[in-house]
Amino acid sequence: MSAIDLSQQLIKIPSYSGNNPEVINLIKNYLEKLGFTCAVINFSGDNSYEVNNLHAIYNPHQAPTTIYFAGHTDVVNEGRLESWTYPPFSATIDQGRLFGRGAVDMKCAIACFMVAVDEFLQQNPQPNFGIGFLITNDEENDSINGTKKALNWMQQNQYNITYCLVGEPTNPNKFGETIKIGRRGSVSFNLKIIGKQGHVAYPDIALNPITIAFNLAKILKDHHLDSGNQFFDKSNLEFTNFVSQNLGSNVIPNEVDLAFNVRFNDQHTGKQIIDLVEYVCQKTISPATYQLHYRLSGESFLSKPGFLADLVVNSCYDVMQIKPQLSTSGGTSDARFIKDYAKEVVEIGLVNETAHKINENALLHEIEQLKNVYKKILEML
Repeated sequence: MSAIDLSQQLIKIPSYSGNNPEVINLIKNYLEKLGFTCAVINFSGDNSYEVNNLHAIYNPHQAPTTIYFAGHTDVVNEGRLESWTYPPFSATIDQGRLFGRGAVDMKCAIACFMVAVDEFLQQNPQPNFGIGFLITNDEENDSINGTKKALNWMQQNQYNITYCLVGEPTNPNKFGETIKIGRRGSVSFNLKIIGKQGHVAYPDIALNPITIAFNLAKILKDHHLDSGNQFFDKSNLEFTNFVSQNLGSNVIPNEVDLAFNVRFNDQHTGKQIIDLVEYVCQKTISPATYQLHYRLSGESFLSKPGFLADLVVNSCYDVMQIKPQLSTSGGTSDARFIKDYAKEVVEIGLVNETAHKINENALLHEIEQLKNVYKKILEML
Protein backbone atom coordinates (compact mmCIF):
# COMPACT_ATOMS: atom_id res chain seq x y z
CA MET A 1 0.00 0.00 0.00
CA SER A 2 1.33 3.45 -0.86
CA ALA A 3 1.55 6.34 1.57
CA ILE A 4 -1.11 8.16 -0.46
CA ASP A 5 -3.53 5.21 -0.31
CA LEU A 6 -3.07 4.88 3.44
CA SER A 7 -3.44 8.64 3.89
CA GLN A 8 -6.79 8.47 2.13
CA GLN A 9 -7.96 5.66 4.40
CA LEU A 10 -7.07 7.70 7.50
CA ILE A 11 -8.62 10.93 6.21
CA LYS A 12 -11.91 9.18 5.39
CA ILE A 13 -12.44 8.54 9.11
CA PRO A 14 -13.80 11.67 10.87
CA SER A 15 -11.78 11.48 14.07
CA TYR A 16 -12.41 14.31 16.49
CA SER A 17 -10.65 14.56 19.83
CA GLY A 18 -11.63 11.83 22.28
CA ASN A 19 -12.28 8.12 21.87
CA ASN A 20 -12.23 7.01 18.25
CA PRO A 21 -11.61 3.26 17.95
CA GLU A 22 -11.96 3.14 14.15
CA VAL A 23 -8.92 5.25 13.30
CA ILE A 24 -6.74 3.84 16.08
CA ASN A 25 -7.64 0.26 15.14
CA LEU A 26 -6.79 0.90 11.48
CA ILE A 27 -3.25 1.87 12.51
CA LYS A 28 -3.03 -0.95 15.06
CA ASN A 29 -4.06 -3.62 12.55
CA TYR A 30 -1.55 -2.36 9.99
CA LEU A 31 1.34 -2.36 12.47
CA GLU A 32 0.48 -5.75 13.95
CA LYS A 33 0.85 -7.26 10.47
CA LEU A 34 4.40 -5.87 10.44
CA GLY A 35 5.19 -7.60 13.73
CA PHE A 36 4.63 -4.71 16.11
CA THR A 37 3.38 -5.35 19.64
CA CYS A 38 0.47 -2.96 20.07
CA ALA A 39 -1.50 -1.72 23.06
CA VAL A 40 -4.52 0.57 23.01
CA ILE A 41 -4.37 2.56 26.24
CA ASN A 42 -7.40 4.58 27.30
CA PHE A 43 -7.28 7.42 29.77
CA SER A 44 -10.04 9.55 31.26
CA GLY A 45 -10.66 11.89 34.17
CA ASP A 46 -9.04 15.17 35.23
CA ASN A 47 -12.10 17.08 34.03
CA SER A 48 -11.64 15.90 30.44
CA TYR A 49 -13.10 13.30 28.10
CA GLU A 50 -11.89 9.73 27.54
CA VAL A 51 -9.14 9.30 24.95
CA ASN A 52 -7.85 6.16 23.26
CA ASN A 53 -4.13 6.13 22.48
CA LEU A 54 -1.93 3.62 20.69
CA HIS A 55 1.51 2.39 21.70
CA ALA A 56 3.35 0.10 19.28
CA ILE A 57 6.88 -1.29 19.45
CA TYR A 58 9.08 -3.41 17.18
CA ASN A 59 12.31 -4.37 18.91
CA PRO A 60 13.18 -8.04 18.32
CA HIS A 61 16.66 -7.74 19.89
CA GLN A 62 15.61 -5.56 22.85
CA ALA A 63 18.08 -2.95 21.62
CA PRO A 64 18.69 -0.03 24.00
CA THR A 65 18.26 2.54 21.21
CA THR A 66 14.70 3.21 20.07
CA ILE A 67 13.34 5.74 17.62
CA TYR A 68 9.69 6.66 18.08
CA PHE A 69 7.25 8.38 15.79
CA ALA A 70 4.67 10.49 17.64
CA GLY A 71 1.49 11.77 16.04
CA HIS A 72 -2.18 12.50 16.54
CA THR A 73 -5.21 11.26 14.68
CA ASP A 74 -7.68 13.85 15.97
CA VAL A 75 -8.65 16.72 13.69
CA VAL A 76 -10.26 20.11 14.18
CA ASN A 77 -13.82 20.81 13.11
CA GLU A 78 -14.24 21.08 9.36
CA GLY A 79 -16.26 24.31 9.51
CA ARG A 80 -18.87 25.19 6.88
CA LEU A 81 -19.29 22.16 4.64
CA GLU A 82 -20.57 24.23 1.74
CA SER A 83 -17.28 26.15 1.70
CA TRP A 84 -15.26 23.04 0.85
CA THR A 85 -14.55 22.26 -2.79
CA TYR A 86 -14.79 18.56 -1.93
CA PRO A 87 -16.35 16.94 1.16
CA PRO A 88 -13.75 17.21 3.94
CA PHE A 89 -13.67 13.46 4.60
CA SER A 90 -13.80 12.28 1.00
CA ALA A 91 -9.98 12.31 0.64
CA THR A 92 -10.36 13.53 -2.94
CA ILE A 93 -7.32 13.76 -5.21
CA ASP A 94 -7.34 16.57 -7.75
CA GLN A 95 -4.60 18.34 -9.69
CA GLY A 96 -1.81 16.66 -7.76
CA ARG A 97 -3.24 17.37 -4.33
CA LEU A 98 -4.95 15.26 -1.65
CA PHE A 99 -7.81 17.19 -0.07
CA GLY A 100 -9.28 16.44 3.33
CA ARG A 101 -9.47 17.46 6.96
CA GLY A 102 -6.32 16.24 8.66
CA ALA A 103 -4.29 15.86 5.46
CA VAL A 104 -1.38 18.03 6.61
CA ASP A 105 -2.22 18.03 10.31
CA MET A 106 -1.32 15.24 10.42
CA LYS A 107 -2.73 12.00 9.02
CA CYS A 108 -0.51 11.97 5.93
CA ALA A 109 2.57 12.11 8.15
CA ILE A 110 1.32 9.11 10.15
CA ALA A 111 0.71 7.20 6.92
CA CYS A 112 4.14 8.17 5.61
CA PHE A 113 5.95 6.81 8.63
CA MET A 114 3.89 3.62 8.66
CA VAL A 115 4.70 2.92 4.99
CA ALA A 116 8.34 3.96 5.47
CA VAL A 117 8.64 1.46 8.33
CA ASP A 118 6.92 -1.22 6.22
CA GLU A 119 9.37 -0.73 3.35
CA PHE A 120 12.35 -0.51 5.71
CA LEU A 121 11.50 -3.74 7.54
CA GLN A 122 11.05 -5.60 4.27
CA GLN A 123 14.70 -4.83 3.55
CA ASN A 124 15.94 -4.86 7.18
CA PRO A 125 13.77 -7.25 9.21
CA GLN A 126 16.26 -7.37 12.11
CA PRO A 127 17.37 -3.78 12.76
CA ASN A 128 19.77 -3.11 15.62
CA PHE A 129 17.40 -0.54 17.11
CA GLY A 130 13.78 -0.46 18.16
CA ILE A 131 10.99 1.35 16.31
CA GLY A 132 8.00 2.70 18.18
CA PHE A 133 4.76 4.55 17.57
CA LEU A 134 2.94 6.79 20.04
CA ILE A 135 -0.37 7.87 18.52
CA THR A 136 -2.95 9.90 20.40
CA ASN A 137 -6.42 11.18 19.61
CA ASP A 138 -6.18 14.28 21.79
CA GLU A 139 -3.69 16.84 20.51
CA GLU A 140 -6.08 19.35 18.99
CA ASN A 141 -8.16 19.86 22.13
CA ASP A 142 -7.53 19.32 25.86
CA SER A 143 -4.28 17.32 25.55
CA ILE A 144 -4.98 15.91 29.00
CA ASN A 145 -5.68 12.22 28.46
CA GLY A 146 -3.42 11.74 25.46
CA THR A 147 0.34 11.93 25.01
CA LYS A 148 1.12 13.24 28.48
CA LYS A 149 -0.44 10.25 30.24
CA ALA A 150 0.73 7.79 27.60
CA LEU A 151 4.33 8.84 28.20
CA ASN A 152 3.92 8.17 31.90
CA TRP A 153 2.45 4.75 31.06
CA MET A 154 5.45 4.03 28.84
CA GLN A 155 7.86 4.96 31.60
CA GLN A 156 6.06 2.72 34.08
CA ASN A 157 6.24 -0.15 31.58
CA GLN A 158 9.91 0.53 30.80
CA TYR A 159 9.46 1.64 27.20
CA ASN A 160 12.27 4.13 26.75
CA ILE A 161 12.52 6.73 24.00
CA THR A 162 15.97 7.55 22.67
CA TYR A 163 14.95 9.65 19.67
CA CYS A 164 11.54 10.88 18.62
CA LEU A 165 10.17 12.23 15.36
CA VAL A 166 6.94 14.22 15.56
CA GLY A 167 4.96 14.46 12.34
CA GLU A 168 3.49 17.95 12.77
CA PRO A 169 3.52 20.15 9.64
CA THR A 170 6.70 22.20 9.87
CA ASN A 171 7.21 23.96 6.54
CA PRO A 172 5.89 27.39 5.48
CA ASN A 173 6.07 26.96 1.70
CA LYS A 174 7.50 23.65 0.53
CA PHE A 175 8.50 20.39 2.12
CA GLY A 176 12.07 20.25 3.35
CA GLU A 177 12.45 23.94 4.25
CA THR A 178 12.12 23.65 8.01
CA ILE A 179 12.28 21.23 10.90
CA LYS A 180 11.37 22.12 14.48
CA ILE A 181 13.75 21.54 17.40
CA GLY A 182 11.65 23.34 20.00
CA ARG A 183 8.58 25.47 20.52
CA ARG A 184 7.62 28.65 22.30
CA GLY A 185 5.49 28.28 25.42
CA SER A 186 1.87 29.41 25.53
CA VAL A 187 -0.30 30.86 28.27
CA SER A 188 -3.85 32.12 27.69
CA PHE A 189 -5.57 34.70 29.91
CA ASN A 190 -9.20 35.65 30.52
CA LEU A 191 -9.64 38.89 32.41
CA LYS A 192 -12.86 40.45 33.71
CA ILE A 193 -12.64 44.08 34.90
CA ILE A 194 -15.51 45.19 37.15
CA GLY A 195 -16.14 48.91 37.41
CA LYS A 196 -19.29 50.83 38.32
CA GLN A 197 -22.22 51.35 35.98
CA GLY A 198 -23.46 54.86 35.49
CA HIS A 199 -24.64 57.65 33.18
CA VAL A 200 -22.10 58.91 30.64
CA ALA A 201 -23.00 62.48 31.69
CA TYR A 202 -21.85 61.77 35.25
CA PRO A 203 -18.53 59.91 34.93
CA ASP A 204 -17.40 61.19 38.33
CA ILE A 205 -19.88 58.89 40.09
CA ALA A 206 -19.24 55.90 37.80
CA LEU A 207 -16.12 53.85 37.08
CA ASN A 208 -15.62 52.96 33.43
CA PRO A 209 -14.01 49.50 33.05
CA ILE A 210 -13.50 50.07 29.30
CA THR A 211 -11.15 52.99 29.93
CA ILE A 212 -9.21 50.89 32.41
CA ALA A 213 -9.10 47.98 29.96
CA PHE A 214 -7.73 50.21 27.18
CA ASN A 215 -4.99 51.49 29.47
CA LEU A 216 -4.07 47.99 30.64
CA ALA A 217 -4.08 46.62 27.09
CA LYS A 218 -1.68 49.32 25.94
CA ILE A 219 0.70 48.68 28.85
CA LEU A 220 0.75 44.94 28.18
CA LYS A 221 1.09 45.27 24.42
CA ASP A 222 3.85 47.90 24.63
CA HIS A 223 5.89 45.96 27.17
CA HIS A 224 9.11 44.67 25.62
CA LEU A 225 9.39 41.03 26.62
CA ASP A 226 12.62 40.24 24.73
CA SER A 227 14.28 40.38 21.32
CA GLY A 228 14.48 36.65 20.68
CA ASN A 229 17.71 34.68 20.37
CA GLN A 230 19.56 32.22 18.13
CA PHE A 231 16.77 29.66 17.98
CA PHE A 232 13.66 31.58 19.09
CA ASP A 233 11.58 34.44 17.73
CA LYS A 234 10.78 37.19 20.21
CA SER A 235 7.98 36.57 22.69
CA ASN A 236 4.63 38.07 21.74
CA LEU A 237 1.30 39.01 23.33
CA GLU A 238 -1.88 39.15 21.27
CA PHE A 239 -5.39 40.13 22.33
CA THR A 240 -8.05 37.76 21.01
CA ASN A 241 -11.27 39.13 22.48
CA PHE A 242 -12.61 42.36 23.97
CA VAL A 243 -16.27 42.43 25.00
CA SER A 244 -18.30 44.78 27.21
CA GLN A 245 -21.95 45.05 28.13
CA ASN A 246 -24.04 46.85 25.52
CA LEU A 247 -26.38 48.86 27.71
CA GLY A 248 -26.94 51.78 25.40
CA SER A 249 -24.96 54.74 24.08
CA ASN A 250 -25.50 56.75 27.27
CA VAL A 251 -24.60 54.05 29.80
CA ILE A 252 -21.18 53.30 31.21
CA PRO A 253 -21.08 49.51 31.55
CA ASN A 254 -20.32 47.70 34.76
CA GLU A 255 -17.79 45.23 33.40
CA VAL A 256 -15.63 44.27 30.44
CA ASP A 257 -14.00 40.97 29.43
CA LEU A 258 -10.63 40.58 27.72
CA ALA A 259 -8.84 37.52 26.37
CA PHE A 260 -5.20 37.39 25.31
CA ASN A 261 -2.40 34.93 24.73
CA VAL A 262 1.36 35.12 25.25
CA ARG A 263 3.74 32.98 23.19
CA PHE A 264 7.06 33.09 25.03
CA ASN A 265 10.55 31.80 24.32
CA ASP A 266 13.09 30.16 26.61
CA GLN A 267 14.05 33.49 28.19
CA HIS A 268 10.90 33.19 30.32
CA THR A 269 8.95 30.61 32.27
CA GLY A 270 5.18 30.40 32.29
CA LYS A 271 5.19 31.57 35.91
CA GLN A 272 7.18 34.67 35.04
CA ILE A 273 4.67 35.60 32.33
CA ILE A 274 1.75 35.01 34.71
CA ASP A 275 3.44 37.04 37.45
CA LEU A 276 4.00 39.92 35.00
CA VAL A 277 0.34 40.01 33.99
CA GLU A 278 -0.75 39.83 37.64
CA TYR A 279 1.56 42.74 38.49
CA VAL A 280 0.20 44.92 35.68
CA CYS A 281 -3.37 44.13 36.74
CA GLN A 282 -2.65 45.03 40.36
CA LYS A 283 -1.01 48.32 39.43
CA THR A 284 -3.43 49.37 36.68
CA ILE A 285 -6.97 48.25 37.50
CA SER A 286 -7.51 49.77 40.96
CA PRO A 287 -9.92 51.16 42.16
CA ALA A 288 -11.90 48.76 39.98
CA THR A 289 -11.72 45.04 40.76
CA TYR A 290 -10.87 42.16 38.47
CA GLN A 291 -10.98 38.40 38.01
CA LEU A 292 -8.04 36.81 36.19
CA HIS A 293 -7.95 33.24 34.94
CA TYR A 294 -5.14 31.65 32.95
CA ARG A 295 -4.15 28.36 31.35
CA LEU A 296 -0.54 27.40 30.74
CA SER A 297 -0.56 25.10 27.69
CA GLY A 298 3.15 24.38 27.83
CA GLU A 299 6.54 25.80 28.67
CA SER A 300 8.95 26.82 25.97
CA PHE A 301 11.59 24.23 25.22
CA LEU A 302 14.59 23.59 23.05
CA SER A 303 15.68 20.07 22.15
CA LYS A 304 19.37 20.79 21.75
CA PRO A 305 20.19 19.82 18.15
CA GLY A 306 22.46 16.80 18.01
CA PHE A 307 22.56 13.40 16.34
CA LEU A 308 18.85 13.26 15.42
CA ALA A 309 18.70 16.79 14.03
CA ASP A 310 21.78 16.09 11.91
CA LEU A 311 20.26 12.80 10.77
CA VAL A 312 17.04 14.49 9.66
CA VAL A 313 18.89 17.29 7.87
CA ASN A 314 21.13 14.82 6.06
CA SER A 315 18.17 12.61 5.13
CA CYS A 316 16.34 15.57 3.61
CA TYR A 317 19.45 16.45 1.64
CA ASP A 318 19.89 12.89 0.39
CA VAL A 319 16.28 12.71 -0.79
CA MET A 320 15.73 16.24 -2.12
CA GLN A 321 19.09 18.06 -2.05
CA ILE A 322 17.62 20.51 0.46
CA LYS A 323 19.04 21.27 3.91
CA PRO A 324 16.17 22.36 6.19
CA GLN A 325 16.52 25.22 8.63
CA LEU A 326 16.24 24.51 12.37
CA SER A 327 13.32 26.43 13.84
CA THR A 328 11.16 26.86 16.94
CA SER A 329 8.36 28.86 15.28
CA GLY A 330 4.67 28.05 15.32
CA GLY A 331 2.27 26.88 17.99
CA THR A 332 2.58 24.24 20.64
CA SER A 333 2.72 20.51 19.95
CA ASP A 334 2.97 17.28 21.91
CA ALA A 335 6.74 17.56 21.58
CA ARG A 336 6.49 19.73 24.69
CA PHE A 337 5.68 16.57 26.66
CA ILE A 338 7.98 14.19 24.81
CA LYS A 339 11.12 16.28 25.36
CA ASP A 340 11.08 15.27 29.05
CA TYR A 341 11.35 11.57 28.12
CA ALA A 342 13.52 11.50 24.98
CA LYS A 343 17.17 12.22 24.40
CA GLU A 344 16.25 14.34 21.38
CA VAL A 345 13.03 15.38 19.61
CA VAL A 346 12.66 16.70 16.08
CA GLU A 347 9.44 17.68 14.33
CA ILE A 348 9.27 17.07 10.60
CA GLY A 349 6.12 17.01 8.51
CA LEU A 350 4.38 18.61 5.54
CA VAL A 351 3.60 22.23 4.64
CA ASN A 352 1.42 23.93 7.26
CA GLU A 353 -0.17 26.53 4.95
CA THR A 354 -3.62 24.88 4.88
CA ALA A 355 -3.63 23.33 8.36
CA HIS A 356 -7.02 23.89 10.08
CA LYS A 357 -8.31 25.72 7.00
CA ILE A 358 -11.13 25.10 4.55
CA ASN A 359 -9.83 22.84 1.74
CA GLU A 360 -6.89 21.53 3.76
CA ASN A 361 -4.66 19.66 1.32
CA ALA A 362 -1.21 18.22 0.67
CA LEU A 363 0.75 17.85 -2.54
CA LEU A 364 1.03 14.22 -3.63
CA HIS A 365 4.72 14.48 -4.49
CA GLU A 366 5.47 15.99 -1.07
CA ILE A 367 3.68 13.10 0.64
CA GLU A 368 5.98 10.74 -1.24
CA GLN A 369 9.00 12.88 -0.33
CA LEU A 370 8.09 12.77 3.35
CA LYS A 371 7.77 8.99 3.24
CA ASN A 372 11.16 8.73 1.55
CA VAL A 373 12.78 11.00 4.13
CA TYR A 374 11.35 8.94 6.99
CA LYS A 375 12.68 5.79 5.34
CA LYS A 376 16.10 7.38 4.81
CA ILE A 377 16.22 8.34 8.50
CA LEU A 378 15.66 4.69 9.43
CA GLU A 379 18.31 3.56 6.95
CA MET A 380 20.89 6.02 8.27
CA LEU A 381 20.18 5.45 11.97
